[in-house]
Amino acid sequence: MLDDPARPDPLRIATRKDFGRELTLVKDASGHTVRRLAGELGVPPSTLGGYFAGTHLPGLHPPGLLLRLLQACGVADPGVLEEWHRAYWRVKRAADEHAGQGSRGAGPDQAGSAEPSRPPLLADGSRLVSVSTRPPLGRVGGDPEIRGRDALVGALAGVIGSASLLRDEPSIHVLHGLGGCGKSTVALATARAAMAAGVRTWWLVADDVAVLTAGMLSIAMELGADPDELRLGSLQDIVWRLLGGLQERWLLVLDNADDPPGALSLNGRPVTDGTGWLRDAGRSLGTVVVTSCDRSESSWGAPPPPWLALHEVECLPPDLGADLLIELTGQGGDLGAETGAAMLAERLGGLPLALVLAGRYLAEIAGMPGSWITPDLPRGFGGYAQALDRGTEPAALLATAAATPPTRPEHMTVSRTWELSLDLLADRGLAEARRLLQFLACLGSAPVPYELVLNARAMSASPLFGTLSPRLVWETLRGLEALGLLDLTTSPAGEANGEGAVRLLVLHPVVRDVSRWHADVRAMSGDFVALAVALLDSAVEDADPKHPQDWARWSLLTDHCAAPLDLIDDHGLQAGVALPSAVDLANRAAGYLRAVGQLGRSEAAYAQAGSTAARVLRPEDPRLLTILHDTARLHYDQGRLREAEQGFREVLDLRQRHLGRDHPDTLTSRHHLARTLLARGVPTEAGALFESTFRTRSAVLGETHPDTLTSHHGIADQLSAEGDHRGARQVYERVLASRTEHLGPGHPATLVTRHYLARTRYRLGEHTEVAGELRALADTNSGLRGADHPRTLSVLGTLADLLHDSGQLDEARELAASLVERRRRLLGNAHRATLASRYRLGLILFDLGDVDHAEETLADVLVDRQRTHGLRHPDTVMTRETLAAVRRRRP
Repeated sequence: MLDDPARPDPLRIATRKDFGRELTLVKDASGHTVRRLAGELGVPPSTLGGYFAGTHLPGLHPPGLLLRLLQACGVADPGVLEEWHRAYWRVKRAADEHAGQGSRGAGPDQAGSAEPSRPPLLADGSRLVSVSTRPPLGRVGGDPEIRGRDALVGALAGVIGSASLLRDEPSIHVLHGLGGCGKSTVALATARAAMAAGVRTWWLVADDVAVLTAGMLSIAMELGADPDELRLGSLQDIVWRLLGGLQERWLLVLDNADDPPGALSLNGRPVTDGTGWLRDAGRSLGTVVVTSCDRSESSWGAPPPPWLALHEVECLPPDLGADLLIELTGQGGDLGAETGAAMLAERLGGLPLALVLAGRYLAEIAGMPGSWITPDLPRGFGGYAQALDRGTEPAALLATAAATPPTRPEHMTVSRTWELSLDLLADRGLAEARRLLQFLACLGSAPVPYELVLNARAMSASPLFGTLSPRLVWETLRGLEALGLLDLTTSPAGEANGEGAVRLLVLHPVVRDVSRWHADVRAMSGDFVALAVALLDSAVEDADPKHPQDWARWSLLTDHCAAPLDLIDDHGLQAGVALPSAVDLANRAAGYLRAVGQLGRSEAAYAQAGSTAARVLRPEDPRLLTILHDTARLHYDQGRLREAEQGFREVLDLRQRHLGRDHPDTLTSRHHLARTLLARGVPTEAGALFESTFRTRSAVLGETHPDTLTSHHGIADQLSAEGDHRGARQVYERVLASRTEHLGPGHPATLVTRHYLARTRYRLGEHTEVAGELRALADTNSGLRGADHPRTLSVLGTLADLLHDSGQLDEARELAASLVERRRRLLGNAHRATLASRYRLGLILFDLGDVDHAEETLADVLVDRQRTHGLRHPDTVMTRETLAAVRRRRP
């Protein structure tokens, strides 16, 4: 059959232009418009138009974008879809090879894409990231003096300090300029001045939609947003309403907003149309400062709206650049040196980051014995400038803005500066410095606890490195720090990790991006993934994600345990011996987040692990089935019981078919399905599952195995739910004795049984002794898990019930009200645990004589229980009867 130019054919594709042409034929055949497809896919029309024009390829994130685009256009044949997949990577690799050392590994299409290259964003805006809203003031401690920025910092501080409801000057200030020019430094100096003046200040990183949204969610919660409104309403509208209602001056810094349309706008609308994250703050007492590499009219408007001002953060003039170089090298007082410094500053384009790196390099050279300096090592300002001119082509600095090509001379200059610094370290005997920097860039963006991660023996076994010793690794890190390529720091004792001070290293974000997309990393991405997995696996090998004693270590490593998945997705790896282990590692990190009660982050982590696992593992792979099980368990913890039941039934069926009915994993899914059914008010089926699982586990695992004890505990739960508290007590006591003997008195599972036994004793009327037990348990859980951990709150919930039934109404009301607010914040208003606290608070209010508030509270609980549990659920029926009794007893 002759080739028909009017019919799309992926076999004709060799270039991006070919890709765009054939993709346009697919679109035209479907009858869809670009705008309609953009709305269906959730991609800005301008970005999607670039795909059809052939200016750039579809991004790798969100995962499966090209597949969804083709399917939306009616392409369903698996063979045709496979040909499109091959064509995509054919063009992509060609673009990478053309770019060579000077391009980002994803090719020019990635640099031009407005899509965030991160895991999928959840409804609550969270994923596996560490989010803080505090300005990173500690970052300026060891930096040289800020030069040439006083006027800009002073002007911004003045605007913030004079903010009023009657002002007519701009309230949004965008600092734009080249990567490394000091925009964040100016913003940080401004934030410091604002905080010194008592201005309430937040700092959010805006280079990723998910991270920015998580930060905004934190601000909304800090300002008292209602959790239900957050789930149902527009987060942008909620945050701006709350900021507008503040009766104090405030400052919000959005740092690294290098893709304004992708990060700050709403659904591809203009950034400044007032619907996204940037809005006129002039009707409030607030000011917003944004840092961005993007200064295009298409992002900020032409002209920008009157409430937004653009400020260019220019590179330093030669005299100030020379001052910076002289300060770093200590070579002042010589007219020739000052002239050479000015020439080098001009040669470096006055880019502060390049100046700092060059100055530290020259300071290291100056400290070396003269006889050790070989002719190829540039010395002095003039020698450094000459080396830049004759230097070999390094990997170009990754463009940090979509509108900035990665081959701009300024970016090449910075990259060339880094290459010279790495050459120096190699000449000093630190031959692995370049590769170590590349590897560190393949970890997460959080500070790296390098003592835990960098195992010299394991690194020496990798094809990436030669023979390393711990001392050589340390000397290499010190060398990289001395030249400004990373910072070595120490966490304050007891901060976040629960232990003593921890040694950390931090990569500058631009250094990390450039190194991560180096040609060597692209060529050996499988080896980088394998080494990262091996080192991280070793670091958490003996750390149980569910055990509080190991949470300190997991808090340091969780972000890094997800990093191999990012590398797998970024470089499109399809197979490799390390890929299944990478999935397992990320799933364990997600389990830690669930165990500590960070359910939103845990859901995002499971979503990322599940997405990658579905792509690289077989459908019956036990690792993939574990993720499905753990996701259903998370839904149970979130109170999403219908979804949990469906998930457990599906994974139970899969595990029975592929692993067998008596496999331990199958029995685990059966047990959790029973727990879910019990929570949904189906005790008969739940009891049968508990009994059968207990018998099988006893036979397969032994009567004292932790899983068998868990099933035995479930039988007691079912007896308690049916009102047989004496029978439940007997079972709980047997389980408690076994768990205490085999797991220890302080094990989390032992503490759970202590709580359930205490609750059963209270229901049997033993109020006095049980009250003391519950208070002690609450203290133990708070110290072990945290004051707001769901298990801690569960114990306090039982204590509130007991205080109420014991007639201690005032203390009961105070505790119940506190529980309602804390559970609302952590779990949501309609979570079953929150509903239990709300119901108890209604009963207490009624007994205190506050009938109106009691009726209102119970009526709200009834509505939510009917909606979430159904009309016939026992809790719904009980609430309906209680409310009727309250209304009958009204005066």
